[in-house]
Amino acid sequence: MDRKFINFLKDLFGIIVGSALCGIGYSIFLIPFKASPGGVGGLSQFFYYIFNINPGIAMFIMNIPLFIIGVIVLGKEFGIKTLISIFFVSVFTDLFSPMNLLKINYFLPFLYKIGDKAYSFTSDYFLGVLAGSVLLGAGLGFVFKFNGSTGGTDIPALILKKYLGISPGTSFLFIDSFIIFLVGIVFKNGNLILWGFLSLFVSSKVCDIVLEGLPYNKGVMIISKKYEEIKSFIFNELDRGCTIIHGEGGFTSKELKIVYVVINLKELEKLKYFVKKMDREAFIIVNEVHDVLGYGFKKI
Repeated sequence: MDRKFINFLKDLFGIIVGSALCGIGYSIFLIPFKASPGGVGGLSQFFYYIFNINPGIAMFIMNIPLFIIGVIVLGKEFGIKTLISIFFVSVFTDLFSPMNLLKINYFLPFLYKIGDKAYSFTSDYFLGVLAGSVLLGAGLGFVFKFNGSTGGTDIPALILKKYLGISPGTSFLFIDSFIIFLVGIVFKNGNLILWGFLSLFVSSKVCDIVLEGLPYNKGVMIISKKYEEIKSFIFNELDRGCTIIHGEGGFTSKELKIVYVVINLKELEKLKYFVKKMDREAFIIVNEVHDVLGYGFKKI
């Protein structure tokens, strides 16, 4: 089977899984509590509560013109995988809606009535917003990881970058903040603004974790006269590779040898103990490393 086709199927599977998580997060938790993390998903609440239009359908209706504009203005950056993501997020948002789950007797004991048109798996506002934000963030992370895009505010953000030079991060913050404030104003509830920003923060962090992984690995830089002994310890005891960086002391102007190595948390303590034993004047810098590709870690 063609390699490109296999990779496409893998991406498609990841996008579908991510879209399902997004749909569950929206329909079962965020929309019932009117917690808007911004974006098209936040705007879909207006259509549901005011015009009685299913959130998934509303998201799809809003995303299609944005997608067309994105293709015209930005070119091929928004291709078939973006369209697939848009479709499945919309489908799963309506498929997993509590109104549909109410039709299945198994789910009846687990659903709490939140309002006239809202049911959720919890009656607690904080738990609902937290669970929905985690699922949404994980879903978005899966979609991005498998080369998809949910469209929505991605498109106007990238257009602002292209024509006004505004960074996507600033654009996302401005657009999503505007939508969060709009939800609070329309529904006349200031608490919804705070819940919206909490949801935006949590979903963004979870999305980053899915994309980059937990900081289980550490990047370590060691400045020491005993760099040869430290290098041998890393090779022989930790079974890791390392890099020797040639530097110069800023105060002394003397040549320095800096050992750089990426290790996991367990190995970090062993290395620190050995360096401390070898050279009490050594200087150690430890940084978080989210993703490592190569020998001894993930395959490239």
